Amino acid sequence: MHGLRKDGPGNRGFRPGVLTGALLAGLLVALAACSQTSGGTAAGAVGLKITWFQLQSGIFAPVADPHAAVSVANRPWTVQARVADMAFLDDTLYCAVNGSGLASMGKDAAGAPVFSYHPDSLIFAHRTVTTLVPRQGALAIHLYYNALLNDASLQDLAISGISLVSYLPAQSDYAFLISPFQRKNPDWEAVGFAPESENSFDFEWKYTDASETRFAYTRYHADTRAEEAVDRETYLAALGVPSITGPDVPTTLAAFFASCRAGISLPSSDTALQFSLRSRESPVRRNYRSQKESDSAVAVPVFQEQGSLFALLPAGKVLSAVSGGSRTIALPRLPQGFRYTDLVKWGDALVLPWEETSFTDVGRAGILVFPLPR
Repeated sequence: MHGLRKDGPGNRGFRPGVLTGALLAGLLVALAACSQTSGGTAAGAVGLKITWFQLQSGIFAPVADPHAAVSVANRPWTVQARVADMAFLDDTLYCAVNGSGLASMGKDAAGAPVFSYHPDSLIFAHRTVTTLVPRQGALAIHLYYNALLNDASLQDLAISGISLVSYLPAQSDYAFLISPFQRKNPDWEAVGFAPESENSFDFEWKYTDASETRFAYTRYHADTRAEEAVDRETYLAALGVPSITGPDVPTTLAAFFASCRAGISLPSSDTALQFSLRSRESPVRRNYRSQKESDSAVAVPVFQEQGSLFALLPAGKVLSAVSGGSRTIALPRLPQGFRYTDLVKWGDALVLPWEETSFTDVGRAGILVFPLPR
């Protein structure tokens, strides 16, 4: 850790029950994409090859494929080393490495992926990263301590009372963003986070002891450091749109969601589809859910860039809509029990995190760099 400051310069998803919110977030990820698929032999962009990386001690180590990945002990998804989120800051892609910190991706002279690492074990160990938000030349990072799914007690943490930090690339350093509510209530955890813009963040706070569990909701303005209390309905509204069609959904997106839905078999009528849209044009994700309330949900990550759309579907396929046309791209087959969990378009390639999952636990994890077929 390099000279941490208390204050720096000036997703996700709908949860039907706040008591099970943290667990449901993990289940949404587990349902995001499936392991058994074929493909991966299509010709890709010139200078890029299909490349696999496994997270080993916080480093992206090249491997032949997930079959050849080094075995690791299963840990709860909340604390296991895995890619928890991705975000672009200018033209640099950052990966949030759970339990470690950030890793930024670049390319060498031959166009192969290279990584730079920005770890801080005092901040990130035994905490769950949920969201990266680009803002004013920095990255805001939401993280929290999950008492239910953890391998360390709260007393073992080197630092307590933090839920939001900022990474400052110019200084290669982290700074705390502590809201007034957390400053007054250091024992509360921000288990929910709904960014509305690069400066406006809605929080769901949770306090638990041997006798009770309480919740509170606030909206924090990172630019002015002001904060006001909000109600639960306001917080839930900030999580996204409870529809994938209609006046609150842009026509182009509604048509794309319909195409995605046509290729997805849901396990029951009580299962919702949740489209989580990341865009190069917007610093925050936008969520669209097919049902306002549901017992379970299948998460479908979507990436948008200059009008092009890419969605990670179950069964390990990507549906793309580019220049008015659409196609389905089959991803390389993963071993049984492995899943793709997210995607972004990175130049002429897709970057897709993958994980070995077993209910609430994760084993091996890493990313695939997959050149887009010509």
